[in-house]
Amino acid sequence: MRRTLPAFTPRSAAPTSATVTGNSVVVDTTRRDSLSVARLDSVNTGGDLQTTVNYSAKDSTLFDATGQIVELFGDAKVDYGDIHLTAAYIKLNWTTNEVFAQGRYDSTAKKTIGLPVFQDNSGRYDTQEIRYNFKTRKGFIKGVITAQGEGNVRGKTVKKDAEDNLYIRNAIYTTCNLTTPHFHINASKIKVVHNRQLISGPFNLVINDIPTPLALPFGFFPVPKKNEIGTSGLIFPQYGEEPNGRGFYLRDGGYYFAISQYVNASIRGQIYSNGSWGLGITSEYLKRYRFGGNFSLTYARNRTRSLFDETPPSNDFSILWSHSPRPRGNSQFSANVNVSSNSYNQLNTSLSSGRYVSNAANSGVNFSRKFGQYVTSSANLNVSQNFGRFNPTTNRRENGQTNISSGINFGVAQIAPFALKGGTGRWYESFRLGLDFNSQITVNNTIRRVDTTGLGFPLFTTLSYVGDPLQSVRDSLEAVRNQELYSNSSLLPFTMANLPTILNNAQITTRYSLPISLPNFKLARYLNFTPGVSLSGDIYTKSLQYRYIADRRAVQVDTVSGISATYFLSFSASMNTRAYGTFFIRAGRLEAIRHTIAPSISFSYTPDLSSAFTTTIDQFNDPYDSSKPLRISRYRGLGGTAGTSSFTSRSAAISYSIVNQIEMKLRSRSDSAKSEFEKVSLFDNISLSGSYNPYATRYKLSPVNLSANTQILKKVSFNFSAVFDPYAYADNIKNPTGVYWIPDLPYSYFYQTGPYVNAYRLNKTDRLAINEGQGLAHLQNLNFYLSTQFAPKGSQKPKVAPNPQNQTPTDAAELRNINRNPEDYVDFSIPWSVNLSYTFSLTKLTPAESQIIQALQVTGDLSLTPKWKISVQSGFDFSAKAPSLTTISVHRDLHCWDMNFSYTPFSGNRFRSNFYSFDLRVKSAILQDLKISRRRSSGGYGYY
Repeated sequence: MRRTLPAFTPRSAAPTSATVTGNSVVVDTTRRDSLSVARLDSVNTGGDLQTTVNYSAKDSTLFDATGQIVELFGDAKVDYGDIHLTAAYIKLNWTTNEVFAQGRYDSTAKKTIGLPVFQDNSGRYDTQEIRYNFKTRKGFIKGVITAQGEGNVRGKTVKKDAEDNLYIRNAIYTTCNLTTPHFHINASKIKVVHNRQLISGPFNLVINDIPTPLALPFGFFPVPKKNEIGTSGLIFPQYGEEPNGRGFYLRDGGYYFAISQYVNASIRGQIYSNGSWGLGITSEYLKRYRFGGNFSLTYARNRTRSLFDETPPSNDFSILWSHSPRPRGNSQFSANVNVSSNSYNQLNTSLSSGRYVSNAANSGVNFSRKFGQYVTSSANLNVSQNFGRFNPTTNRRENGQTNISSGINFGVAQIAPFALKGGTGRWYESFRLGLDFNSQITVNNTIRRVDTTGLGFPLFTTLSYVGDPLQSVRDSLEAVRNQELYSNSSLLPFTMANLPTILNNAQITTRYSLPISLPNFKLARYLNFTPGVSLSGDIYTKSLQYRYIADRRAVQVDTVSGISATYFLSFSASMNTRAYGTFFIRAGRLEAIRHTIAPSISFSYTPDLSSAFTTTIDQFNDPYDSSKPLRISRYRGLGGTAGTSSFTSRSAAISYSIVNQIEMKLRSRSDSAKSEFEKVSLFDNISLSGSYNPYATRYKLSPVNLSANTQILKKVSFNFSAVFDPYAYADNIKNPTGVYWIPDLPYSYFYQTGPYVNAYRLNKTDRLAINEGQGLAHLQNLNFYLSTQFAPKGSQKPKVAPNPQNQTPTDAAELRNINRNPEDYVDFSIPWSVNLSYTFSLTKLTPAESQIIQALQVTGDLSLTPKWKISVQSGFDFSAKAPSLTTISVHRDLHCWDMNFSYTPFSGNRFRSNFYSFDLRVKSAILQDLKISRRRSSGGYGYY
């Protein structure tokens, strides 16, 4: 039965009459009490109740016309504006503007059913009994349960005022949604400020109905708003002790600012008993359908002490910025910034964090804009860092290298000037012309050195010079093998004192290119022939000036400022085709093997146009052709094409590549399959490539590159690459002649007698290995990588994101926390998984000197029960003959709690021995400080 009561304005006194007609109730309101004061309704200002009251009941409805009382029995419902009430029994009193609801006792089920559920704009309330006044919007509730943000409040008696604030006695607050919660905060009284916060009197923590002595005189619990921006308030700090020298701490405490639904921010600080401190600001922002991102800036003053020594304090910082645009319009801005000091990750991140073991970071900020259909432009800022090696004396990473570059790019996509309005198929209409222009400035802390590579005579100078590259590789590998600190004399520390030198070494590189695509041709029906022409060059702001000093028999080199340019005209042509071959076998399910081969060959030629930007020194001969005088580029070491040590003016290259693909053709296992045959790839790619430069002074043939990759049985990923050198090695090292002098300190002399002679007296010659009886080629480098994963079927299916409209506040908060900290997420839905990877690398410095690096990495997890999971990460470094970073973790899902135990017996470094941590914390972000944490490390420099 469903009836409708039209809108009316009730009186404080009894009405004169009421009439029941059919299924409607009409109340006579022509007379009003002169003492009544009408309250303006938010929807309509015409009276107290200005919207239709709809009610219904499943069993029966009783209406008292004299007292204007309606009683509803059995699944009763009352809807009035934004107010919705359901219960087994509801009583409406139009005289007092009140509604009363309660459940009823079911003697069969022996429990109370149909308990009242009251819902309005302030939220939903599950109650045992409720009395509510429509006019004053005040209510009295017994036995309430109401959700407030991520948690819920329960109380025996509740009063609700007109501002939707709740006053609850004998209350509990919890984020556990079970009928009997695993834990709760027990308070004598709680005030719920509508959509803002909960204010509690004296309370204590109760776990599994067992009171604990953990108590506080008052508490504030924020209630996230419906737009999920949260509520501004204090962030309570964590406390504990670090055994690595910083002492006791209070950290990650501060204040959270819920600025708007588009942006928030928080300021957090940390302080340690031994004098270390830090301060940071974090912000997240989101513009729906436009962009989103987060920003973090942290500064830390770290001072570590031990029983034996005290290391000097260090200033550490970190800048993190991630900006993700949504594709829209013709312009786009994106940023992914990760910049920090050398030792920041070591002292301010967890040992289990990926940032802790990372020794490099890359950052980039890019802006691009498209003008019309053909013109594009962009600007970028990039920072790359290598944090150096760990120094056990200072407990810091040192000798870090930083490169900062910024550039602009402008391009015009290739257009067909003879077919702007559409072509008709004529051969000349495929002629295309484009433009590429880019300029970049680079600043780094690398000391600029004199490049003497290929000059053919010793160096007589007080400046730094580029030595033998193989020896620097040997020294580096030996230091890594012994885990020793090595000092890199090529680097300047990034300090204010060194800043002028670093800025003076800044290098500006500008390059332009006009690619021209000529019409394509078909040769012999199957060969694609593509010619091309390109005009390119570099623009410099500095150049080198050479002057021969007769009494020194040397060359003086000066740097000259000024804008100058180089230009190169190159011609190119490429030819490619594709061929197929099928070998029928018909053995079992195997029907045939198909081989696809795609060979290509290309030719490029650059004539000698370098007379304008090279210098001839008649007093010295070319080190590789004594019949010619020495010719040097004025931009040697300044970047660009003309600045490379291998620049030879005129050049040409004949490049080749062969790409192969091998597949099996198998019969389907079932006759009901969609197709009779299925294809299985044996090798996705097997490629061979190289080039030949007929004008190179030495080593006209380039190394030969061989690579392959495939999926073995759809389970194992296989990647292989190798580099082969076609030239021979001999022990007849030629001593160079001549002097190359750059004055800096004229009265201090240093003389280098020649290139490094390795222990085996082997040197690469300009003769082919096959002609010297050394085989077809020498192996220079070999790498291969194997990886596989074992997991139950269905575990690799992509997870479907939940619908935000169906999420509870607790689920939404947990999902946000997972997105912020993906490393801490444990997927209990996967019963087990094992990931194996093997890496092998062989570097042949000479035929008699080699370096092998190989490691096996294992990661896996096992769900012992739906709530217990154990994870293992380990490996073995065969070169170091020691285990790599090994971590064993145990996770326990305690419904509303999370427990995590992590043990690291091997940290992959001899300066740290082991580490363990234990965390038991509430899942809710609101009660994130309700936790127990324990961390210990022994025998090294663990995190905390």
